[in-house]
Amino acid sequence: MKKLLTLTLTVLMVLTAIFGLTACQKDPVSDVDYIKNKGTLVVGITLYKPMDWLDEDSGEWIGFDADMANKLGEKLDVTVQFVVIKWANKVAELKSKNIDCIWNGMTATAELDANIDFSCSYAENRQVAVVKTENLNTYNSVNAIKTASIAVEQGSAGDIEATNTVQGTNINRVKDQVGALTEVASGNSQVALIDLTMAQSVVGNGAYAGLSIVDINTVSFGQEEFAVGVRTGSNLAAEINALFKETYTDGTLATLATKYGGIALNTAKLGAL
Repeated sequence: MKKLLTLTLTVLMVLTAIFGLTACQKDPVSDVDYIKNKGTLVVGITLYKPMDWLDEDSGEWIGFDADMANKLGEKLDVTVQFVVIKWANKVAELKSKNIDCIWNGMTATAELDANIDFSCSYAENRQVAVVKTENLNTYNSVNAIKTASIAVEQGSAGDIEATNTVQGTNINRVKDQVGALTEVASGNSQVALIDLTMAQSVVGNGAYAGLSIVDINTVSFGQEEFAVGVRTGSNLAAEINALFKETYTDGTLATLATKYGGIALNTAKLGAL
């Protein structure tokens, strides 16, 4: 009887070990499989011309980043859904799976790198100052801008520069870069710190016809790199990089950069893929 009990316990222990090992070795569902299974790629964006904006005629999201996201959707055979997010909450939106990636002219920073993963850098950028054209001679230095009311997108690279580099005493944090420009156009703020990529696309036109970019040889901040943000450990980054390699090689990226204007491709990083 003791021998039978001992044998039974031994068999149970072996089976437990086998099933436990199998459970440990089972791979989790990858982000790519997760996206394919649900049939949608959810892309977190803000209104950011020339990267992502809503076309009034078609009602579709277009722009350099929007077009590339749609190409990835075609590659994965899924529908692309663009979701406007609060930029300051982008990491939380990604981790909670409300979105699958952040594809919106996002600057890759060390702070973000600690919380998410990045694709290859595909474009270069810097922060610039935008003012009313009539005030170009007033706010033509970092010291002058320091005393101004500065509008920035909350949680953006412009916010970081206004806080750490300019060390402005009156920073007006709004929900997006369009809002920062509107603050200046309306006179609520004197200076907007925004992406050069966006500034070159919209400043001097339409609602922003009365605005100008301060000489970037005198006032500009940092050398930034744009990348797509994905969840930590996500294999979606590899799919995005493969798309970047393909479209850089066949000239699609260069064509889109010309089409939408103001976009400096990161040829060093793209060429190394």
